[in-house]
Amino acid sequence: MDHFILMSAVRHSGSSNKENIHKELQNVIAVINRIHKKHFITSLDMVMPYEFQGITNSLQGSLEMIFDIEECIIENNLDFKLKHVLYHDTLETIQSKHTAYERLGFGLIDARQRLDLIKKTDSRFLIATSNEQSSLYLNNLFLIYEDYLDSWKKSDYKYVKAFLNHMNYKEVAELFKLNVSSGWRREKTLKMKQYYTIKEMILTGIQ
Repeated sequence: MDHFILMSAVRHSGSSNKENIHKELQNVIAVINRIHKKHFITSLDMVMPYEFQGITNSLQGSLEMIFDIEECIIENNLDFKLKHVLYHDTLETIQSKHTAYERLGFGLIDARQRLDLIKKTDSRFLIATSNEQSSLYLNNLFLIYEDYLDSWKKSDYKYVKAFLNHMNYKEVAELFKLNVSSGWRREKTLKMKQYYTIKEMILTGIQ
């Protein structure tokens, strides 16, 4: 039985205070648990004040979940960033429920070690599948994804939110009372098409 452990932790909190971050994380988790219900073996839950984890049943569902977590932060104009570890574990032979839970425990330890590792680096994403080549491919793509994601300033979020809600540059220009050329330039500057492309490459690359 395949399962994927997603562990996430706050990288930095900008100007938000600790109490706000905890509440905001809980709100993000509630949204993701609702829209990704079919992908969970164990839904996302806070395990420390600024960390959460869950266990999912598919790689694609897990990757979509990461995208949605990041976009939820942007759409709600939150002032923190997360680090994510997605760890693939396989229970090939399960003798009993006890054996399964014991193996899962080792998987959680492995995922935790990886989360502790990336906390010491600049990277925000670490994908560890059972296939080394696939892991390398995904981590390389996530470097590009992270570059686009983190190029957006907090002042950009309201425009990014509009584009993420499938508005075209003319609609965005109208919404923010800009001329059409300014709406077009905003889409180009934010590199929205490239952002959509890298997400598509990540998802199609695992099929």
